[in-house]
Amino acid sequence: MGFDGFGYRTAADIFREHAALSGFENTGKRAFDIGSLSAIGDSEFNALAPVQWPVPVSAAKTERFFGQGGFFTTDRKARLHAPERPEPQSPLSMEFPFRLNTGRVRDQWHTMTRTGLSPRLGAHFPEPFVEVHPEDAAKAKLFNGGFARLTTLHGTCILKIIFSEGQRRGSLFAPIHWSDSTASFARVGDLVAPMTDPYSGQPESKATPVRVEPVSFAFSGFALTRNRIDPPADAWWCRVAVKDGHGLLIASNDRLAVWWDMACGEKVAEYIDEPRGLYRAAHFVEGSLESCLFIGPTQTSPSWDAMKALFEADAVSEGQRRTVLSGKSSDGLADPGALVCACFGVGINTIRNAIGSGAACSVEDIGSALRAGTNCGSCLPELKRIIGDGRLAKAV
Repeated sequence: MGFDGFGYRTAADIFREHAALSGFENTGKRAFDIGSLSAIGDSEFNALAPVQWPVPVSAAKTERFFGQGGFFTTDRKARLHAPERPEPQSPLSMEFPFRLNTGRVRDQWHTMTRTGLSPRLGAHFPEPFVEVHPEDAAKAKLFNGGFARLTTLHGTCILKIIFSEGQRRGSLFAPIHWSDSTASFARVGDLVAPMTDPYSGQPESKATPVRVEPVSFAFSGFALTRNRIDPPADAWWCRVAVKDGHGLLIASNDRLAVWWDMACGEKVAEYIDEPRGLYRAAHFVEGSLESCLFIGPTQTSPSWDAMKALFEADAVSEGQRRTVLSGKSSDGLADPGALVCACFGVGINTIRNAIGSGAACSVEDIGSALRAGTNCGSCLPELKRIIGDGRLAKAV
């Protein structure tokens, strides 16, 4: 890191100092003490199993912390407080009939300042969304894959709609990750009521009363470019990390002609169908897809994944160039669908095909056939749900 005085050779060196500091001038006044590990050798450190602390230098290992009392109070006794049963501080109403639950998704962290730079992590949920139970969606006249406006007393967002049977009825879930730099109308934190817990100061980020209503856009689509571009001022948009470039998901009610100026380059292949509201453009440089823009009626959006694969490829064949404006793979490859396993790039359509063909009847079968779920394991809950949905469909 460029600092003097840090003469560490190995991770074991750092751990030994950490262990020594935990025991330094510690006469039992601090709970954390692993001082007896400060002299551990490199080979012992590399083979070290999980250790239950404290393990001080001057005493035998404690099997259970506070097993004999000795809490860090003046009389060494525990203090027990019986708090009131927590209740949401803001009641529901006719105007705001749902509870908004906010949180994070498995592949992103906070405002994506680091995780948002990874094309692989961004492929699972590329755009800000709200999860709605299908029964609640039907009452609110929402449709899966459409857009919804979420409104509270404190703010407004416009998010993509995802139907989920696992979502609690009467409650909506929206992740917190997108900011003004990564999406428009998607600062979910602005929706949350400024209520905090009196002891911890934790915001009441999972119980804000909210209203949800459908939002319609005449056009939607995407752009893939080597250089960052800006969408029209009134458009809904979301930036997505892609390899060696920039991705932009778009929805808008602007006139189709507004998008023509976004197509850049001297040699641009275009497809324009004004009566149907279609505009598609692609720009090639030395055999690679330099940029593309696909805009059309919301219900007829081409395959984002197919074009992203061409954009990220080192070279595009002559056959692919001829068919690129179709928005489909010219290689006859099946659409893998929305990403489920980020580690091995396995999509939901690939998994469903394996289930439908009988090649996979369990999560373990999916792992054997497709490798999904066999590395970090973060997609295992989703794989179990997909297996369950497949069994339910067969039963019906």
